[in-house]
Amino acid sequence: MSTLRSIVLGISSITLLSSIFFITYSLQRYETTELLSVYTLAFIAYVGCALLTDSKRSIYLLIGVAVVGRLILLPAQPNLSDDIYRFVWDGRLLQQNVNPFAYLPSELANGKADSLGIDIDPELYASLNSPDYYTIYPPINQAVFTLAVKLFPNSLTGSTWVIRAILLLAELGTLWLLLQLAKQYRIPPKQILWYALNPLVILEMTGNLHFEALMIFFLLGSVYLLEKQKWIASALLFALAVCTKLLPLMFLPLYLRRLGWQKALMFYTVVGVATLLLFLPLLSSELIAGLQGSIGLYFQKFEFNASLYYIVREIGYYRKGYNIIQTAGSQLAITAFLLIIFYTLLERKRRIIDSFGWVWLIYLLFALTVHPWYVLPLLALTVLTPYRYAVVWTYFIFLTYAGYTIDGFQENLWLVSLEYSVVLGWLGYELYRRRHQHLGVIMNTTKVL
Repeated sequence: MSTLRSIVLGISSITLLSSIFFITYSLQRYETTELLSVYTLAFIAYVGCALLTDSKRSIYLLIGVAVVGRLILLPAQPNLSDDIYRFVWDGRLLQQNVNPFAYLPSELANGKADSLGIDIDPELYASLNSPDYYTIYPPINQAVFTLAVKLFPNSLTGSTWVIRAILLLAELGTLWLLLQLAKQYRIPPKQILWYALNPLVILEMTGNLHFEALMIFFLLGSVYLLEKQKWIASALLFALAVCTKLLPLMFLPLYLRRLGWQKALMFYTVVGVATLLLFLPLLSSELIAGLQGSIGLYFQKFEFNASLYYIVREIGYYRKGYNIIQTAGSQLAITAFLLIIFYTLLERKRRIIDSFGWVWLIYLLFALTVHPWYVLPLLALTVLTPYRYAVVWTYFIFLTYAGYTIDGFQENLWLVSLEYSVVLGWLGYELYRRRHQHLGVIMNTTKVL
């Protein structure tokens, strides 16, 4: 590595770490100008690190930088998300043998807690962002919440540290799995830097404690074991991913062609039984009703940073005169499901991790809500491919934080339009370039023959 390149990599690494530190410890999400400016600086440094790396030694040094970027966030409280309060709320209920799916926080705060003989923290309740909604977190999450509260019963900070430590371990496991998969697929290991150093990954996973970190680890572990022909162990890890976030269920059709009917049915059986056993401690009529209610709200009420849905919504306003979310949400979900099935039937035989990526993209384009951390699984699933549209997305989706003010949130649809125009335009360019390269190879081969 040249001296100049080493100096630039050193400056970029320090800039990336400093920016992540400053965003986490000095800024709030409503400080739009400072937040977007420092994130832009971090992103430029990240791209510089990923592009300039040219040796095995520098790759591992930058993986070390990625680990340091996560470690410096260990003492921090999440500053771009307030989900931690619900995590601890659920954990404290479980510690008192109360199913968090059984009661709304507002119910408990308005007298139900007294009749149940349990204690709730008024300050914690006041910090909840959704006191009138049932919890949405599956059993793996609830187990982590419970452990965090058990170790620190009365300390929000202590519980936060426990959750962050677990997610940090998952992130380290993800980096190891990406290295192993790169080796398996004979892909240059430097490609994993697009995930390892990504500032959105570090800020949202380790910093803001989003459990996509755990789901990604389980999913990649499942893929790794499948590549090793250990499909039962792969199914068990897939079940853990489902019990962290329900969304991996949409990947199940992809296994039919890869495993064949007999093995696929066995795979589904293992996933189903393991999932049921993991849900068993929480299983009740309240769990079913709570999940149904939460899923219904997701498709019929919540809307944030959507793409196709916002177009459909505008058409609805023009034709009906009101927001048609009640019907549009479920119709888009059904359309996405049918497209996933259609894709499964027509896809060329490719690595399953690549197909996961395309299915996740379909989900995001038809979703009513796309928070910044929702694109991080897409990044993890595409980082070992030639496509970099997910990298581009991790910059432009951060612009959604511009909608936060000290008084609340107001979405800027111009920024949403910019985000999706650039991302889809980049994807279109990459697809065109890949097709052009493929045709060029075919033509050259034909000339040789």
